[in-house]
Amino acid sequence: MSAPAPILHPPHSGDHVFGMRACVTVKLPADAVEARRASAIEILAPAEFGPPLHIHHSEDEIIQVLEGRLRVVCGDHDQLMEAGGFAFLPRGVPHAFWVEDEPARMLVIFTPGGVESMFVDAGQPADAQRLPEPGTVAAGAMDQHERRHNVEMVGPPLGSTRP
Repeated sequence: MSAPAPILHPPHSGDHVFGMRACVTVKLPADAVEARRASAIEILAPAEFGPPLHIHHSEDEIIQVLEGRLRVVCGDHDQLMEAGGFAFLPRGVPHAFWVEDEPARMLVIFTPGGVESMFVDAGQPADAQRLPEPGTVAAGAMDQHERRHNVEMVGPPLGSTRP
């Protein structure tokens, strides 16, 4: 039995898509991992950006903040995180993040994998890891893919509910 092949990416490489005003780069597609046990994306997001409060019913989410500052809410926990910050967001618990005052970059890992394809399916292919031009990404493109990936929107983005 042969060992699985490693997946190695230099900085800024991977498959890039624009979605919801951000750039998502697939670093590890679930199909590349035995039994789809994990997947990983890198998100480059502008200031004052974040998804609606939502629940992943099928996977846990791990966020490592690489650059910038995020407000992360998960259940009753609400914390501002800077570069180096880490969050484990368990499946079944409402959560969201909000990029504060400057663009942010984060590594997001899902276990098991598969939800990364939601971003690819809903996104627009991009030529590089960069922020999309304002107004070039259709709003609401993600809506039709959420149910298929067992993701439920349960509230507004955190920016509309500042503490």
